Amino acid sequence: SGGGTPIRALDAIQVQGSLLGRSKPDDVQRYAGSRQVIDREQLRNGGNRSLDDALQRVPGIKIFDETGTGALPQLMLRGLYESRSGRVQVLEDGIPLALAPYGQTSLSLFPVGLSQIDRIDIVRGGAAVQYGPNNVGGVINLVSKEIPSAWSTTLAHKVTAGGQGRFLQDSALSSGGYLTDNFGMQVDANRTYGEYWRAHSDTDISNLRVRAEWWLDDTKLLKASVQRYLVDMDLAGALSPDDYRRDPRQSTRPLDSFNGRTTRASLSYEQLLGDWGPMQEVRLDWSNFSARSSRNFIVGMRQASTETWRSDLPPQLRQTAPRDFRVVGSEPRLSWSMGDAGGVRQQWTAGVRAVREDIDFLVGNLRLRDGLFTTVRDWRFEDRALAAYLSNAITLPGERVTITPGLRYERLDSRYFNRATGVSTLNQTRDVLPGLTLGFQANEQWFFYADGQRSMRAPQVTQIIFGNNLDAELAWNYEAGARYQPNERTRVQLGGYLIDFDQQIQLDNTTRVFRNLGKTRHQGGELELQWSPEQLRALTLNASYAYLDASQESGAFRGLRVPYTSRNQITLGGTYALGHTTVALSGYYFSKAFSDAANTVQENAIASVGQLPAYMVWNTQVSHTLFERDGQKFSASLAINNLFDRQYWFRGVDTSPWGRQAAPARTVTAGLEYTF
Repeated sequence: SGGGTPIRALDAIQVQGSLLGRSKPDDVQRYAGSRQVIDREQLRNGGNRSLDDALQRVPGIKIFDETGTGALPQLMLRGLYESRSGRVQVLEDGIPLALAPYGQTSLSLFPVGLSQIDRIDIVRGGAAVQYGPNNVGGVINLVSKEIPSAWSTTLAHKVTAGGQGRFLQDSALSSGGYLTDNFGMQVDANRTYGEYWRAHSDTDISNLRVRAEWWLDDTKLLKASVQRYLVDMDLAGALSPDDYRRDPRQSTRPLDSFNGRTTRASLSYEQLLGDWGPMQEVRLDWSNFSARSSRNFIVGMRQASTETWRSDLPPQLRQTAPRDFRVVGSEPRLSWSMGDAGGVRQQWTAGVRAVREDIDFLVGNLRLRDGLFTTVRDWRFEDRALAAYLSNAITLPGERVTITPGLRYERLDSRYFNRATGVSTLNQTRDVLPGLTLGFQANEQWFFYADGQRSMRAPQVTQIIFGNNLDAELAWNYEAGARYQPNERTRVQLGGYLIDFDQQIQLDNTTRVFRNLGKTRHQGGELELQWSPEQLRALTLNASYAYLDASQESGAFRGLRVPYTSRNQITLGGTYALGHTTVALSGYYFSKAFSDAANTVQENAIASVGQLPAYMVWNTQVSHTLFERDGQKFSASLAINNLFDRQYWFRGVDTSPWGRQAAPARTVTAGLEYTF
C-alpha cells in the first residue's frame, strides 16, 4: 500500500510560482495573510458528512446548509454572500469550480466529494493578485490526494440515518499508484443515494474522476484529469412558519427538484527551465481546463406576485430553468528568482489567463390547470475574459522581511442575446487591481503580516439583464495579523480585516429584483487557538472566535447590517487520539442575523423577512482502526451530527426564498473503510 512519491528536481524547487505553495500546514506559518488548512485527519475524524461540515468551523465562514449532503453549498465568507456561494471563489487543485468563473460564479453544481480531497486550504486575504476574478472574500482551494508511489486501493461505505426511516448511502472507491517509475494514475469514484433527513428528499449523485501524472524526466511533469458528475435531487424547500412549527421535517413543495451534469477536464504542464541570465530557477506552470455543464432547477410557483413563493398554497405553475455552460480556459505562468544583490532575494511570478464562456439560459412556465407552456426567457451569453498578473516577493537581507507588490489586470467583454426579441447588448469591464503584502518573521515563534489589495467580481449574466447594466463589484481589502507558535503543541493566529465594497449587488428578498446596494463595509477580527497539553499529547484542543461588523454604507438602510450576517461566531473542538481509537467533539455557534436590508425583526405573513435565530450545533465522531498490517487497514467510524437536535432555520435560499428553510436535524452516520 501507499508510500510517498519520490522527490524530483521539479519538486525540490519550492513551489513559489504558486502563491499557495502545496497548501501544507508549513506553508501557512509564513504566509502574509490570514489562512487555515484543514488536514486529512480533521476531514476524516471530525464528524464531517460533507465538505460543508468541515468548513463550518473556520472563523469567518458561515454555511446555510439545507440538505446535509454538501451537494448545493451555500457559503458566506466574511459576510460576503450570494445564493449558491456566488461570492466565494472555490478552486479544486487551483482550477475554478464555478459554473462560469466570470459570468456565473455560483456553485449550483459542486462535483467534489469528501473522499477525493486530502485537505482544504482557506485563504481569507492576500490572494487577489494571483487568484481572480471573484476574490473579494478570499479563496478556498480543495486539494486532491496525491497519487501514491505504490498502488493502493480504498473502499468505503457510509450510511446516514436521518430519522423517520430515511437513509442516505455513500459508497466510495479510490484506487491508484505509479505503474512505472514515471507514470501514475488514480481513479476516484463515489455515489451518494437515498434520502436526506426530510420528506421529498430523494438524492442520487454519481462522481467519477480519473487522473494521471507522467514525468517526462525529472524536470518535466504532465498532469491530466477528466471527470463526469451527475446529480438528481428532490428539494424539500422552505416551510410556512405554521408548517415549520407543526413538523420541520415535512415538505410542502412537491414539484421542487434539481438535476445537473458536468464533464470537466484539465491538462497541466510543469517544467523547470533552469537559469536564464539573471533569472534563476525559471519554472513554467501551464494549466488548461474545460467544463461542459448543464443544470436545471424545477420549482412550483403561484401566479400572483404576492404569492409567488408561498409554500403553504398548492403550486399553479411548474417552472423549469435549464442552463448550459461551455467553459474553456488556459493559464501559463512563469516564476523565477533573482539573485542576492546585497542580500536581497526576489521571487517573481507572471501569468496570463484567457477564459471563454458560452451560456444558454432558458426559463419556461407550465400552467398546471390547462398545460399551457410559456417560454419566459430564452437568452444566450458570451464572455471573453483576459487577465494578466505580475508579482515580486522581495526578501530583505536577514530573510525576516518579505514585501510583495503585485498587479492584476482584468478585461471582460460580455455579450447578451435575447433570442425571443433579437435584442443584443455588449457590456465591457476593464479593471486594474493592485496589491501589496508584507510579512515579518520576528523570531522563531512570531510571524506578523499586513496586506492591502483591490479585488473584484464581474457582473453576473443574470444581473446584466435585471439590474439595468450593473457595475462590476470592486473592493479594497485590508488585513493585519500575527501567528504565534511557542512550541510544536501550540498555535495561535490573530487577525483583523476591513473590506470596503462598492457597487455590491444584492437581491431584494421581497421584490426579487437585483439592486446596487451601493457600498457595504465588512470589518472584523478572527482568533484561532490550537493546543495540546504537554502531559497529554493524545489530546488536541482548538477554539476560535470571529467578530463581524458588516454594515450597509449607502441607500435607505445606511448603517444597518448586511443581511444574513452573524456578528459573533465561536467554534470549539477537541480530539483525543489514543492507540487505534480517535474521539472528536466539536461545536459551532452563530449569533442571530437578519434576512432583509431593513433588518426587520418581526417575521411577516409570507415569512420573506424576519430575524434568523442564533444557534449552537455539536458534532461528534468515534473512529477505530480494527486492524492494520502488511499495508492493509480496516477501520470503522460512528458520527452524530447536531448531537442535541438543535432546531434552527435559514431564509432566502435560492428557489424557495419565502418561509423557514429548516437546517439539518440530528443524523447518525456509520462508516467502514478498507485500504489495501
